[in-house]
Amino acid sequence: MKRTTHAGMTGKSFYAALSLSVAMVGAACWYAWSESDKLSRRAVPEQSRSEPAFPQSTVPQTAPPPPQTTVPVPAAQPAGTVPAATEAAEEAAAILRRTEPALPAETAPPPAETEPAELLPMMPVSGEILQRFSQGELVKSETTGIWSTHNGNDYAVPLGTEVLCTDDGTVAAVGRDTLWGVCVTVLHADGTETRYCGLNENLNVQAGDVIPRGTVLGTVGATNEAESALAPHLHFEVRRNDRYLDPESYFAAGNPAGNT
Repeated sequence: MKRTTHAGMTGKSFYAALSLSVAMVGAACWYAWSESDKLSRRAVPEQSRSEPAFPQSTVPQTAPPPPQTTVPVPAAQPAGTVPAATEAAEEAAAILRRTEPALPAETAPPPAETEPAELLPMMPVSGEILQRFSQGELVKSETTGIWSTHNGNDYAVPLGTEVLCTDDGTVAAVGRDTLWGVCVTVLHADGTETRYCGLNENLNVQAGDVIPRGTVLGTVGATNEAESALAPHLHFEVRRNDRYLDPESYFAAGNPAGNT
């Protein structure tokens, strides 16, 4: 009877001791974990515990934005206000206008419509006019006493004076007229014909020649029977579209007007 009781008490004591040992081991583990947590909290700063730590290589780096360039904005001018620089420029311009001398009238450029003098026909000879173009009126000839129109100008020059072509053209006719003597007719580009009468027999041109202005056609002779009473001279005529024109207008403007 006593042996049975002793054996049962011994089994209970074993399990009690085992439970106590497990509890003590658990308490020891809990205490160790608690102390290690306190140590780690004291070693890591407060901010490190509140934010998750990332390796430096994995945190994306963002470049700082470029500095903004600030352009100064000029202050707005009140309405009707002229800047000082503009006022100074206007004053300077006004002074120049007051002090700049006016150009003399004679220095003004010629009108654009004025034809250069070198393009106008040149005189065939240089001499006094003995008898002018009659503008279609009848005049009495000092040689024949007959009333008729005088269709050109008579320029008094000595015998042997060179006769020049008035403008570029083509020699249209060369010959001897019964009344007017040896004559040369030149046709010009605008349709005008010039006729040179009373020349010597020895001419420098012939029909068909293309000649420039100033070409010597021949010399003044004594072959003009119709005006033999006058002093030696050149009888010069201008004609266009079968109308005789005033030689003076022909030389002055290159666009003469006359009568048939």
